[in-house]
Parts: sequence; C-alpha cells; structure tokens
Amino acid sequence: MKKLFLLLVFTSVFISGRVSFAQGPFAPDDGNQGSTAIYEDSSTIQSWAAGIQLTRGWVQISDTSVYAGGSNKASWGYPAAALGSAQATSNNVVSLGDSGIAILTFDRPIANGSGPDFCVYENGFYTPAGQTQSAFLELGFVEVSSDGTHFVRFPSVSLTQDTLQVASFGTLNSTNIYNLAGKFNLTYGTPFDLDDIKDSTGIDLNNIRFVKVVDVVGDILAPYASRDSKGNIVNDPYPTPYTSCGFDLDAIGLINGGQPYVISTLDELALLKDTFWMHPMSDTAFTSGLAVFSSYVDIYGEINGFTYSNQTNDTTPGYTNEYSAITAGGMYATDSGGTNYSVAYVNPYAQAPQIHFTDNNSHKVSGFYVTNNTYAYLSMKNGDSFENKFSNTNKDWFKLSIWGLTADSTITDTISFYLADFRFKDSTNDYIANTWRWVDLYSLGMVKDLYFSLSSSQNGMFGMNTPAYFCLGNLTVLPAAQPVLLNKIADVSVKMNANPLSVVLDNVFSTYDTTGLKLAVSSNTDSGLVQTKLAGTNLTLSFATNKVGVSRIEISATQNNITVTDTFNVTVSNTLDINNVYISNTGNTKVYPNPFTSTLSIECNENSQIMMFDMVGRMIQEQIANSNFILLPTDDLIPGYYLLKIVSNSDIQTIKVLKQ
Repeated sequence: MKKLFLLLVFTSVFISGRVSFAQGPFAPDDGNQGSTAIYEDSSTIQSWAAGIQLTRGWVQISDTSVYAGGSNKASWGYPAAALGSAQATSNNVVSLGDSGIAILTFDRPIANGSGPDFCVYENGFYTPAGQTQSAFLELGFVEVSSDGTHFVRFPSVSLTQDTLQVASFGTLNSTNIYNLAGKFNLTYGTPFDLDDIKDSTGIDLNNIRFVKVVDVVGDILAPYASRDSKGNIVNDPYPTPYTSCGFDLDAIGLINGGQPYVISTLDELALLKDTFWMHPMSDTAFTSGLAVFSSYVDIYGEINGFTYSNQTNDTTPGYTNEYSAITAGGMYATDSGGTNYSVAYVNPYAQAPQIHFTDNNSHKVSGFYVTNNTYAYLSMKNGDSFENKFSNTNKDWFKLSIWGLTADSTITDTISFYLADFRFKDSTNDYIANTWRWVDLYSLGMVKDLYFSLSSSQNGMFGMNTPAYFCLGNLTVLPAAQPVLLNKIADVSVKMNANPLSVVLDNVFSTYDTTGLKLAVSSNTDSGLVQTKLAGTNLTLSFATNKVGVSRIEISATQNNITVTDTFNVTVSNTLDINNVYISNTGNTKVYPNPFTSTLSIECNENSQIMMFDMVGRMIQEQIANSNFILLPTDDLIPGYYLLKIVSNSDIQTIKVLKQ
C-alpha cells in the first residue's frame, strides 16, 4: 500500500526527530555493511518475470465490508506492472491486497546456482527519506514450484514484536526480518537462495518454473495473523484500507537460470491499434516464436482456429465482439489495454484448432496463459438468446481441453482447464475467468502438435450454446535441450604427494533433460602432473609423485550438438602458502587453507568448541574437537564468506573464511 501522500504523512509524523530501533540479527538495509539487498540494475540479474497469474486479496480481510475505489478487493495497478525490470517508482506496481497471491513465470527455469537465485522487489521506503533501519515495509511470503501444483515456502523469520499492532503508517526494522519479500527499500530486491529449501521433496531445484508471492496479513490477532516458519506472528502495517492495500509487487529478477524458453508473445506481429488480423478465406497460419497457429475454413465457409488481436472492448456483448479478450489486452497490457493475444474459435464440426512447430520437430511445452473471450464471458455472466446465465443451481461449467500428438502419432493424455465453473458446494467459489490464468502442459511430454476443444454444460439441438471461443497468450516452448553452465568449478590447491581428490560435477551444468548429455575432460595442460578419471559426474584427480606445478583442466558438456565448457586450475605445491593460513596471536590455533574449496583444516586445543555461521548469523556446523587437529567437511556449503568461531576455555576467536 503505497501512495505519494504517505510520504507526506510520514514526514509529518517523524519531523520532530528520529526513531530509535533495536538492531536485529539479520541483514540491514541497502548501503549498510552486511546488507544483502540487490540493486535493480545489478549485473547478476539475467532476466525478469515474463508472465503473471494474479488473485487479488481483500482491502481489509478482517472486515470485508470495507471498500476502496468501488471494490472490497485490492485494485491498484495492473498485472503487467510486475513483469519486466524493476521500475524504481512507488506507483508502477500491482497491489495484492490482504492475503492476495501472485504466481509468476519466467523466460527460463530458475536453477540452484551459487548464492541467491532470484530476488523480489517491492516499493518500501524510508521514513523520512534517507533514514535507514526505519522503513515502511509490507511483507510477503515466497514459494517456488517446478510443476505449478506443489509449492515449497522459503523458511522465514520475523522478530518484530507482536504485542502492539504496527499501525497503518507504522514502520519496521529490516534487521528483524529474514526471507520475507519486501524487506528492503524501493529499487532494492530481497534475495532468495534455493539452497534454503534443498531438503524439500517434490521439487526440482534446477527446474523452478514458478514463483509465488503471498501477501502477509499484518494483523497480529487471530484468525487472520500470519506466522513465519518459527511460529512467530508477522507484524506489519495493518489495516491499510486503500486500493493499494497489501504487498505491492514491482518485479522479480532471475539470477541463476537454465536454458531459455521460446515464448510466443505475438508482439512481433504488426497490428494497428484496437484491431485484429483478418485472415483470408482459406486454410492459413501465422507464426510466433517456435509456434505455428493454424486456422481452417470448412465447407460452409466458416473459419475455425486461431487469429490474433489487440482489441480492448470488454463491455460489448454479442458475436460482433468476437475478437476481444475480457482482459482488454494481452499479458503485457497496461491499464488502458492493448498488446497482442490470440483468439481461437472452436468449430465443433470442423478440425480441432492446431499448433505445431516451425522446425517440424517435437518439443516439450511448458504451458500458456488463457482467459475468456468477451463474447463468451458476457454470455455466461448475463445470459443471451442462445444460453442461460450460468448458475450454481444448474452446476454450469465451460471447459477447455488440450492434448498432444507425439512423434509416433500417439495421442497424449488430455489436460483440462475450466474457463467457468459453478459446481462448487460453496457458491462463493464459483467463477468465470476474467484474468489470464496459467495452463500447464509440461506433463504432456514431447509433442509435435497441440489440439484444442471446448465443451459446456449448456447445449441444445445444434450443439453447445456457449460461444466457442477462448483467448491464449505466452505459449512457452522448450527448444531442443542443451547444457547451460550453472556453477563454475572451483580451483583446487593440494600439497605435493596428496591423495586422490574427488570433484563432483553434479551441479556444474544444467539441462532440463539429461538424455544424450555427455561430460568429458576436453583438456588437461599437464597430464604428467595431474591425471583425471571421469565416471558419470564424478571426476577423480590423481597427482604425480614428487612433482609440483599447475595444470589447467577443461570439462565439456555436449548435448544436441551444443558444447559448453568450464575450466579450473589445479595447483600442486610442496608447501602451504603462509598467506592462506590463519595463525592466532598465541599460535595455538591455525586455520587453513583460506580461501578453501572442500575441507578446512583446523589446529586448536583439544575439546575446543568449533562453530561455523553464515553471514546472516545462522549456525551451519558445530562440533567439539576430539584432538588437536580437525578436518572440517564443507562440501555442502555454497561458495561465499563464513564466520568460524573457536571457543577454548575463556579464549574466543572468530575467523572470516572464504569458500571458493
């Protein structure tokens, strides 16, 4: 919930002086040492969200009779405001409302690489401007999914007190917040690392296709209070009874990703404003991305299949408005509508509308967005001369069915999506789709063609009474699988005559289908110093006797005639570099090597307590030294800085170490 007038409110509230906040254990705001905030122009961001399915929440969930702007649901902004890059403005956002949900898709899968894998942008601001650690923040839970059905929520922590409600224009301290979107100020994203959920089931961390943001209801009272993963109540400004209530989503940036998809946005197809493509009275097709959208003319001269449009008429009923979407535009439309989308007419007496691919090969299809055509929507909503108004009493429904044809012409299973459904026991759940909704086709597998049909609960002697139209956008197709370099292999340093060393390559290269993927050692500049043996994804390095030097090793991944490589250095030396050894003032404690790759050697007093923390203060490992020499395994750690705390009697030492 952000408006320019809020800045004036905050200025008047805080003009008399600064507010003191107790420092929490988590990362501070941008510009402060230790901050994890990611600036909107960061070079680490590969791409931005490409599609959104939005379910608005209440203006005030504890009293749904509260309206703002003519609705008791949030209404500020348009869905496409959350697509593309962060805008660095408090107004160009989409507000979720209390408990609202946004599910976003991308132009490639998010993958579990080094460090944070994506970041979420909201439009919080300091109060007054320039005062850090005191910010107006609205928070959101973040979840991810590989299939669009099973979502895993990131563990989050809120240490804000929960005995006094943070008021509508109250503030929060970011150092008390962990893994909640909206933690940082406008233009700075909150990072999320898939390693935080690496033990989750039912999800592929290298094939994350969906990110869900769920508004945190800031109410501290039951039954509406939200809780973090520790069971703490999450206290944020409440109530905010405005059109811009709840979490204000600006953008989601993808940092670590796999192979890009090909998305048929249709925006490359030229159209005059508020028009549609009038195809010739013959079998024809148009192309966008990898997809070929076909249409046919039957023996009676009636067109069946796809056309494309940017018409914005979402109010006129009847067949004269057959080429408009009820959304008044495509996925990237602003409040004024526009941008291209496809309209399909499904003639039940003709060939089913078909999509195939420009290369005539089979492809895996991630899915597409769908919504109702204006003609069909208004017919179901209000009734007309052909059909009755849809009702729960009659258990009405309107269904889109999609199936594929494989390379050997086998028909796949059918995917169904209800464009309208009035069969719920609780009639408040009845709906006619009037926003863009995702239809997932990943489970169809590799297909060479897609086919579409429509069916309805309302039928007459001449067939279906519901207008046989639907609108389609952002068909997302996976090109032929090829490897992508995800995590570079760290350099290796060993002492002369070291034992063989294993380097695991599991997460170095990413591909959505490992069929035909081949790894190889493509270069080794000194095989007399370092011998290599590759078995599957396990690379064993063996070292020559009494030899020192450096060998540069190249690993290649090849799939579908595409080869990607990564190189790393192996250094064999007869002494440890003293610059890489931490030695305490007393000489009783040594930590080496630093930086390290796989193991960390610690020389300390027996029975010393050894603890390792990440840079946000979470304990990663803890053990008691059972001798004066400990090898600390670190294979599960991602590259980055850590704090090693060694406690021996009354002596406490903290050492900053770096995993490469």
